[in-house]
Amino acid sequence: MSAARVAVVVDSRYGSTLALAEAGAAGAAGEGAQVRLRRVALGEPEYSVETGRDSYVRARARLETMPRAAIDDLRWADGIVFGSPTRYGLMSTPLRAFIDEVAPLWREGALIGKVGAAFTSSGGMHSGHEMTLINTLLPFLQHGMIILGVPHSVPELVRTKKGGSPYGAGVVSGFDGHDGATAEELAIATALGARVARVAAQVEPEPAPVRLS
Repeated sequence: MSAARVAVVVDSRYGSTLALAEAGAAGAAGEGAQVRLRRVALGEPEYSVETGRDSYVRARARLETMPRAAIDDLRWADGIVFGSPTRYGLMSTPLRAFIDEVAPLWREGALIGKVGAAFTSSGGMHSGHEMTLINTLLPFLQHGMIILGVPHSVPELVRTKKGGSPYGAGVVSGFDGHDGATAEELAIATALGARVARVAAQVEPEPAPVRLS
């Protein structure tokens, strides 16, 4: 069984989602996977984002050092993990734009049989983070991929009082965004990345073109 190739693609504002991305990447690498940690395109943040906040400045600086995700990263990967802040129960606009950008892969059938997973952050416990995870997983199903979540055999998923879900990793950062990721939330993200690497190493992708006529 050869080592898997895992692409982690992230969007973040104050750093909570980025912390999950780095934990997931570390979990995959710990299973021997080759990992590409990538970001979506950087642009003007949403109106509600406080760009003068230290956490925003630090996260933005870190994101600027990371390579931008590209269609070839998904062709290369056996496992793909998407993460973004929660926006009304949906993924962020930049992540959605990237998903639209790689739409040619659907016509190619290039992602059929690959493994997909998701992570997110939200301000409150009832701010739609689980809906965001589910909505982020739906494009993977459209591409014919195998989606993974977090099983309850992960001890931190049973103990967590905030983020983390069977549908993916998560952070509940507080509505002011100051709470950051807890040790349990990071452990869940690490476990998810490790699981993606393990399963992707066992699965044989089955790319096949989509014929529309």
